[in-house]
Amino acid sequence: MSAGGPSSATSGPATLVAVLALCVVLLTGAACPDAHQVPAEGADDGMSVLRRAAVAGKETAYSAVREVTGAEGEAPSHVHVVHRPGAGLALAPVGEEEAAFVVRASSALESLDERLLHMLEDTYEVTDAGTADLEGREARVVEAGRADGTVAGRFWVDTGTGLLVGSTVYEVSGEPALSVRLTGLAPGEGDWPEGAVGGSPWGDALTVEERDGLREDGWTLPEHLHWNLRLVDARSTEHAGRRVVHVIYSDGLSQVSVFIQRGKLDTKHTASLRDGYAGTDMGGSGVTTQHDTVFGGDVGQYQSMWQAGGFVYTVLADAPAGIASSAVTALPGPESSGFWARVHRGMSRLGFL
Repeated sequence: MSAGGPSSATSGPATLVAVLALCVVLLTGAACPDAHQVPAEGADDGMSVLRRAAVAGKETAYSAVREVTGAEGEAPSHVHVVHRPGAGLALAPVGEEEAAFVVRASSALESLDERLLHMLEDTYEVTDAGTADLEGREARVVEAGRADGTVAGRFWVDTGTGLLVGSTVYEVSGEPALSVRLTGLAPGEGDWPEGAVGGSPWGDALTVEERDGLREDGWTLPEHLHWNLRLVDARSTEHAGRRVVHVIYSDGLSQVSVFIQRGKLDTKHTASLRDGYAGTDMGGSGVTTQHDTVFGGDVGQYQSMWQAGGFVYTVLADAPAGIASSAVTALPGPESSGFWARVHRGMSRLGFL
């Protein structure tokens, strides 16, 4: 028997074991879903809770203070809200003399509606996580989970009224990115603010054919903006003789609102994304006027304005920083080779990348 005989006799089983082990590793790796896999598999047993909350949000009169908290370290904003079925939702900033603004069912941003619920169900695993105490009131908790099992968002639905009283969107790291709470909830018709303005739907809804016509005319109106941010609402109106288009993208949790109109910015606006999305000055333009008309003030965790290809783009995003950044960079950028690099440097300085 040669010296190599015994070694050769054992190499076959050893090789087979190694191959099998490698297969197990590969199969295990393939079975581990990525956080951004769509859809996240699951029974979605929490959707019925949210759909009941959507109905209650339309049919139940109430007043409260809405508290919105953005990134860590930012002071929360507070808005008085009064809802009357059929009349709309009146919003008035706490401690300010501005007139209240009335929002009707013309925006996907102010309440749960079937468009957002459909996107949520199509993107995440939506589960009923039981009950919890939220500021002294019992609430049912619904979680939106990513494909890898991490929590992308939570909703709190008041068990007494059925109203949505809280929601939080989370970064992939698990840190809260945006939280909304209703405090001091009082069911019943509250005092309607005097001098409330607005209340009419913003612009005309654009059909598929109308959107296609605008694209042929040079407008950038993608159906998908980034990842699973899909178009859920598109409207058009005129301001100062110019068409303004407003499109909303959502994955059911995050929302990105884009205003587009032909023209160019004044010199003072050309700085675009100063230090990422933080503190961008958007005052004084027709686009901002339309933004105020829709949202009734400074809404949007991240804001940006720039011009490109004969159009002015204004973006307001209530979304985790990574999604907000990717959504902006999915749109046409200014004719400056360093623009998107500045976007990412700004996000990095703010600790988002």
